Amino acid sequence: MVSGFHRSVSLPGSNRLDEPCHLRSTSLPCRSHPALSHLIDQIRSCLDPCTRCSSPAAGLGRIDRLLAALDDLLRLPQAQDTLRGGPAWVDRLLDGFLRLVDAHGSLRSVVTALGQDHAEARAAIRRRDPVRLASAARSHRRAEKELARLASTVKDLARSRSLNPGLWAEEAEAEVAGIIAEAVAATAATSMAVFLAIAAVSSSAATSMSKGSWTDRALRRAWKKRSEEGAMKAMEESMEGLEEGNGRVFRSLVNTRVALLNILTPSL
Repeated sequence: MVSGFHRSVSLPGSNRLDEPCHLRSTSLPCRSHPALSHLIDQIRSCLDPCTRCSSPAAGLGRIDRLLAALDDLLRLPQAQDTLRGGPAWVDRLLDGFLRLVDAHGSLRSVVTALGQDHAEARAAIRRRDPVRLASAARSHRRAEKELARLASTVKDLARSRSLNPGLWAEEAEAEVAGIIAEAVAATAATSMAVFLAIAAVSSSAATSMSKGSWTDRALRRAWKKRSEEGAMKAMEESMEGLEEGNGRVFRSLVNTRVALLNILTPSL
């Protein structure tokens, strides 16, 4: 669980977000500034337990909106000036974004493989081929394990506390570091939820494929039933949505990290 800020901006869920407050530094906009307020709202959305259990595609959409809000904050000259003053802690933020980029890059490969496995399973049912169906089930199990591994790679980011404000002399640095660190943690927490939700779907599919004795009659009956209900088509559409949504998140993560690097090393 992500902890709250110890300064004037606090984590979503903390009572401080509901109290009138202002950043005490004159170098940054107050809490009511649209960019900062919008970013706080998006962090809240990612950490809201009522939305955490929604679909993986919806989770990816929340991450994308959070990163867009973070991009708006990073475009502020005041925020850029503050970031240039603390290269040590910015390195930690850069590392966090790099790990998220790697995780979502791997997710892209897993989602593609799951789409192929789904096509194999559909062909196996259509052709009444239990051997081919069992192979697709094993592939889904491998995907499940890989997704669990991806969740573990960002677990500590999701649990990380805000960077210690005492590391900097200027309060403005602590404020910006804190809000960006919380954005990283909220992104990681939602990414974990997405990875584990897809893993659960993959596990369920593998169990269904492996369940019972897939005789010729059983496979024929399964194909007829699934064709009538449109379940196979719905699953395909879901996978397409995941691929598109994760692609947007992956690009946004890369762009955010590049933006931070550009702030640290401005062109002459």
